[in-house]
Amino acid sequence: MDGHAKPLLKFLNGADNRFIIPVYQRNYDWSQKQCKQLFDDLVQVAKDNRKSHFFGSIVSTLAAGGSGSDFLIIDGQQRITTVSILFVAIVNLLHCKKIQDKDNNLERKIKYTYLIDEYSSDERKLRLKPIKKDCLAFDKIVEGDADEFVKDSHITQNYEYFCERILSISNDISVDELFASIKKLEIIDIFVEKDEDPQLIFESLNSTGLDLTEADKIRNFILMGLSSDLQNEYYEKYWNKIENYTGYKVSDFIRHYLTFKQKKIPNVNAVYFEFKEYVQKQHLAPCNYGDLLSDMLFYAKIYGHISSGTQNDWNVSWKIKKALNRLNLIDVSVCYPFLLALFSAFEKKELEEIEVEKSLLCIESFVFRRLLCGYPTNALNKIFTTLDFDIKRLNKVNSPYSSVLIYVLESKTGSAEFPPDRIFAKAIQERQVYKMQKKNKQYLFDRLENKDTIEHVNVIELMDSTDETNKLTIEHIMPQTLSVEWKQMLGENWKEIFDTWIHTLSNLTLTGYNSKYGNEIFSTKKSIKHGFADSGLNINKPLLKYDKWTEAELKDRCELLTKEMLSLWDYPKTDFVPPQDADSIISFDEAEDLTGRKLVSFSYNGGEEQKTSQWSTMYTSVAQALFNENYAPMIALASSKKIAEIDFNKKDNPAWVELGQGIFLYKANSTIAKQHVLEKIFEAYEKDKSELIFHLKNEKSETE
Repeated sequence: MDGHAKPLLKFLNGADNRFIIPVYQRNYDWSQKQCKQLFDDLVQVAKDNRKSHFFGSIVSTLAAGGSGSDFLIIDGQQRITTVSILFVAIVNLLHCKKIQDKDNNLERKIKYTYLIDEYSSDERKLRLKPIKKDCLAFDKIVEGDADEFVKDSHITQNYEYFCERILSISNDISVDELFASIKKLEIIDIFVEKDEDPQLIFESLNSTGLDLTEADKIRNFILMGLSSDLQNEYYEKYWNKIENYTGYKVSDFIRHYLTFKQKKIPNVNAVYFEFKEYVQKQHLAPCNYGDLLSDMLFYAKIYGHISSGTQNDWNVSWKIKKALNRLNLIDVSVCYPFLLALFSAFEKKELEEIEVEKSLLCIESFVFRRLLCGYPTNALNKIFTTLDFDIKRLNKVNSPYSSVLIYVLESKTGSAEFPPDRIFAKAIQERQVYKMQKKNKQYLFDRLENKDTIEHVNVIELMDSTDETNKLTIEHIMPQTLSVEWKQMLGENWKEIFDTWIHTLSNLTLTGYNSKYGNEIFSTKKSIKHGFADSGLNINKPLLKYDKWTEAELKDRCELLTKEMLSLWDYPKTDFVPPQDADSIISFDEAEDLTGRKLVSFSYNGGEEQKTSQWSTMYTSVAQALFNENYAPMIALASSKKIAEIDFNKKDNPAWVELGQGIFLYKANSTIAKQHVLEKIFEAYEKDKSELIFHLKNEKSETE
């Protein structure tokens, strides 16, 4: 095996070289996401006048039975195929005179150096031979007859994407500059000799070592282009401290940091690319990376405090520390972007400590009420992503921060609702708490046992203990297996009582002597040594007033627990009244019938707010944004005819607007119809409707 670095085009160049994708390889499956990244990188190479850009490795070997220039591509077919598609786009656009090169020779140079072997004796003269349907799709784009294109192929879709991108940048970057960037793509060329096993080499290349984390990539991105001295300075002064403060969970921290900064949540596997885009949007040059790292360090320290559970060195009240510890028990990292905003305001002396305390208690009540009531957790993502922004938008007269926070959360509807007392009380009675996740049960019993007392029983540690002689477990007061005595005590409706109450909170408590209780009758559990009467736990003290355990006692305890829990997780009061001219901001998943509502603006996926009063503008813009993200689902919708409002080739009909690649969207429908179409599109894209935000006037307008 021989491997060395070389330009990609040097690998592809050759008088009669052909590159064959073996039939055992997967189909070509790069999507718009990967193509966008490649094209963006090429544009940046041109703008920065970089010397090279690493493009991965390519593993090849001579094809059995072929000529000495027929190469099997063992690894790297996605990259070779994508660059070939990009070359076809350049050649066809030059041929149609839609773009112009400097010397009128680039079309022929690319076509006959990298795409076609004009002297081949084979009927098919293309240098690249993809597999199966990919081969047909590639041949058709080379021929250039759009009517013959294989529309559902990634090859066709990426070809049309590249055509659009080339045309869109033609005023800023010439096709000659784009080609020069492609020439700077560098690969590791690994050639496998005949007597070596290509499959073993492929497996070795793809199974050894650990992938770089998102944080590793970001660190390299920031430091790599700096001088050696500056690299060392920034690493010691900033990056090493960021790692320490975040407990080396730097990728998670940066994801929350970006969410806080941009009001949108990066995909967990795309934090690096989101970070690069964030830096580019800030127009930060490497000489400004010190300021960026300083800002990240400030928030990393806050992140460390709110996420670690150990805040001994943090000068905040014990109530704040306790509230943060409790929030971490139920793993609400989803609220970290909001907490970064909250505590950055506190650190900058913009918020009093009492406001932070009240805000945390409100958040805790909001989260736990939703958890116990079984509300969907995915709605929390968008709520906490924009919560600080929503508070500041409404707070025009400097009202207490916590008052506005309470108002915002209690104004939520639908899947984002703050459960009111009646719904929470019903959940306390009916929820099968014993079947909840372990961490949530531990949080609940810890809170019920300790409330707000300083004298703390470490319920979590005792419930987690592996020492059976020093361990707390959940005890079913009415046991999970009923004896004859239990059935007699419960009465003739014992089966219904058992099924209704067995796993509810009213029938559960904590004990360190579970094995001794067994299935004993209630009076025995109460009176035996280490029974309820001897228990030192606060949660067991109310049981002492009962002599038996029937439905009447279960209902009585339920009332006591409900009163207690409505106080512990209260529905907070606020006297905040929004300004009369304050508009409503709701997400798409909260929207019911939007007919007659007056639109002010909208934003999608955390992007810039787009001002418009026309629902049709919002409708077409969002559909266009989704299409630009990934055209494949929209093409699939048009092909399947599942949505009548999405179809091919409606160019001459003004009621339709083109999204791209021959896909059209019907726009002359009613507001409610637009809403239904968008719902179906979001479903096809597997997108969360909370990513679309509407800014509405409070008053009604005429139906559009």
